[in-house]
Amino acid sequence: MKIKLPFTEKFLLDLYNFMNKAGRLIGKITLPKYFSNPAIAFKKLFLPSFCDFMDEWENKYKNKKKKDKNYFYRMIYQLKQRGYLKILRVKNNSAIIITPKGIEKIFIAEIKLIDRKPRRDRKWQMVLFDIPENKRRNRDLFRRALQYLGYKKLQKSIWVCPYDVLRETKDLIKRYNLKPYVELLLVKKIGLG
Repeated sequence: MKIKLPFTEKFLLDLYNFMNKAGRLIGKITLPKYFSNPAIAFKKLFLPSFCDFMDEWENKYKNKKKKDKNYFYRMIYQLKQRGYLKILRVKNNSAIIITPKGIEKIFIAEIKLIDRKPRRDRKWQMVLFDIPENKRRNRDLFRRALQYLGYKKLQKSIWVCPYDVLRETKDLIKRYNLKPYVELLLVKKIGLG
C-alpha cells in the first residue's frame, strides 16, 4: 500500500530525480539570471538542463491544469519560501540548491512511496529504542518515518510492524545515526490457546 504524495513533494522528488538522472551535482541546477520575473526568466534560460527539467515536468502533467509555466515558477518559489530550495548567485548565473531540509523532505517522500507487503512468515518486526534527549530531533524524525513504513506504536518507544520493511528500517537507523540506541526484533504472536 502506497501513500499518495502531496503535489509539492512530487515536484521536489521529480527535481531531485532529474538532477540525479542528468548527472548533476546533487542539489544543483542552474536558473536564469532574471529568475524574479518568470516571463523574462523563461526567455533567458542559460543552460538547457533547466529547460529540459521544465519540459519533462510539464509533459508529465500535461493533461492536468499544472501545465501553466507560471505555475512551474510558483512551485519553485514556494519550495524556496518553505526552505526546501535555495537560490545561489554564481558569477552572472543563479543555481538552485536543494537544502538539507529539502533532502529530508525527499527522503520522507521516498519512504511514503515504498510498497509495503505483509511478511510471508507472518512475524512482526519490532523496534525498541531509548534515544537520549540530546538527539530529540533525530528521534522525532525516526518516529515519523516509522509511521510511514507502517509501524504502529505499542508503547512510547516500542513499535511493531507486520510489513517486510527490515531493510528500510535499518536504513533509517543508519541515516539518523541511532544504532547504539535501537534494537530490532522479529516476533511471532503465540496467543493463549
